[in-house]
Amino acid sequence: MNGGFPEGSVNLISGPTGSAKSLFCLHFAYNGAAEHGEPSLYVTLEEKKENLRETLKGFGMDPTKYETDGTLTIVDLGEIRQLTEDESEIDFRSIQAMIDGLIETNEVKRLVVDSIAVVGLQQRDRREFRRDLFQFGRFLWEKNTTSILVTECSEKGELTRFGVEQFIADSFIFLGLDNVKGELTRTIVVRKMRLTHHDIAVHPFLITNKGIKVSHDVKVSEGR
Repeated sequence: MNGGFPEGSVNLISGPTGSAKSLFCLHFAYNGAAEHGEPSLYVTLEEKKENLRETLKGFGMDPTKYETDGTLTIVDLGEIRQLTEDESEIDFRSIQAMIDGLIETNEVKRLVVDSIAVVGLQQRDRREFRRDLFQFGRFLWEKNTTSILVTECSEKGELTRFGVEQFIADSFIFLGLDNVKGELTRTIVVRKMRLTHHDIAVHPFLITNKGIKVSHDVKVSEGR
């Protein structure tokens, strides 16, 4: 990726269940706070906040210090909606309204929204979903926050759930579970990246006790 995500870019991560999408994004948010002092905001629409904390701790990354000093903020939108007895559908407008103040107050530099597929599943009209997604992406660009939006591949084998998510992003990274020589192997490929040169090969990666480790010198022939 020639150094990482360009500052202020909007990026998309997709892949099947079990491909480590959330782990990838947790590392992005945590490392921003711990290694670079960049205020980071992780918004979860599905996974419980405590589960994300335990995942980080399982890789030796305790978020307590950074949550206490405000450098890392994990927001469980489902928990908030339950406490406020909000039964309305989750849409990009409600997400934007919730995070707008946090971005300004905490001077957020890194943002994760996991997962926008939840929004799409509640909208029957794909055109409406695409329009609202583009507007949300424009909001993020205006905030100059380096963002990762998480989606998932479709059951029909398409790279994204709704077939439109990749078009609003500056970069698109696909995490795969590919059959390589009879074994399921986790892989990563940068399918798109504006503003910088990038590797387009499919590389395997491992989940180690220190997190994700990409074998950048190894290429696999299968993948998306």
